[in-house]
Amino acid sequence: MMRRRRTVTILTAAVLVLGVVGAVAFSTATGVVSEIFAEKGDYEGEGKDEIVITVIPGSSAREVANHLVEQDVIMSSKPFLDEIEKRDAVIQAGDFTMRKQMSSAAAVEALINPLANQRLAIPEGFSIKQIKGRMLDSGMDEASINEAIDEKKPADYGLDIEAPSLEGYLYPATYEIRPNMTAEQMVQEMVDKTKTEIDQIGIPADKVNEVFTLASIVQVEAPGNPEDRAKVARVFLNRIDKGQALQSDATVSYIHGARSDLTTTQEERESDNPYNTYKHTGLPPGPINSPSAEAVDAAQNPADGPWLFFVAVNPDTGETKYAETYADHQKNVEEYRVWLREHRKNNPSDDAEGEG
Repeated sequence: MMRRRRTVTILTAAVLVLGVVGAVAFSTATGVVSEIFAEKGDYEGEGKDEIVITVIPGSSAREVANHLVEQDVIMSSKPFLDEIEKRDAVIQAGDFTMRKQMSSAAAVEALINPLANQRLAIPEGFSIKQIKGRMLDSGMDEASINEAIDEKKPADYGLDIEAPSLEGYLYPATYEIRPNMTAEQMVQEMVDKTKTEIDQIGIPADKVNEVFTLASIVQVEAPGNPEDRAKVARVFLNRIDKGQALQSDATVSYIHGARSDLTTTQEERESDNPYNTYKHTGLPPGPINSPSAEAVDAAQNPADGPWLFFVAVNPDTGETKYAETYADHQKNVEEYRVWLREHRKNNPSDDAEGEG
C-alpha cells in the first residue's frame, strides 16, 4: 500500500522548517528579520499559556530567537539575544515548556535552567529509534537510554502482554523531566500511560499486540482523516481474512528507513525480514511505532467495506482511493504515478513504486 509518510509533532511545522529548509532561510534573511523584530520591544513578566518549544541540535541563538518570536513566546529577537550575551548562556537542545508572551529574561531562564523547565515531547507515530533520539537530545545518557529500552519488553515494565519489544508501547505524550530522573523512570511513565489507555479501552491482553500492531501501520498509512483510518484498517483486515499479504510500504520503511519520495524499492520489498508485509502474510510481529489513540480506535472499529486495495492518489492532499479488484486498483495506482512523476525530479528511478 502506498501512503505519504507524515510525522506530526507537538511543535508546529516551523521547527522542522528551522531544522531543514529553514536553516538556509534564517542564515540568508536573519538581518532583515532581526531588524523588523527589534522594533517591537519586549514583553514583561513570566507570560501566559504554556507551549512546548523544541530546540534542535545545532541551532544558533539567533535561530532560536527567531523561532520564539514566530511562536509569540518573545516579542522580538534583539532583547533575547542581548540577554543571552549578557549571561554568556549556552542553549541546549531539547523540548522546553515555555509560555506565550514572556519577557526575554524569563525566556532565557526557561532555556538555561532545563532541570526546572524541560519537557520531553513524543509525537504520535514515533518509533523507538526516534524516541531514543528525543531522549538523548533532552540530555539523558545514551548508555542509560539503551539499557532502559533495548532488549526490553512491556512485561519488564509491568504491562503483562506478549510483544517482541517496547516498540509501540511508549505512549506518545509530553513528559516532565524531573531533576535526577533516569531513562528507566521515563520509560516506566511511558509504559504506564500505555497501560492506562489499554485498560480504559478494554482491550483483552491477548489482543493488545494485534490491535497495536495494526494501529501502528494505520498510523503511517492514514495519519489524518478518521474516515480513511477506519477504511485502511478494514483493507488490511480483509486481506488478512483472505490470506493475502498486507503489502504495506510502512512496514518496509520501518525496516530500511523511509525514502525521500515516500516509496520502497523492489529489493527492499523482497527482504526476508519478518516485518516485510510484502513477503510475509498477516501482521508483522509487533508495532512499528507508537500509534495515536485515534489509530488504535480505527484498528478496533474498522469501517465496513469489501476493499482489498488503497492508494493515496495525491499525497499532498491526502486523497485516497479504495478498490475491491486489482484492475480498479491499477487505475488508481496510475493516478498516483502521475503525481509521483511530477514530484520525482530529484529521484528519477522508476524502481521505487511500492503498491498493494
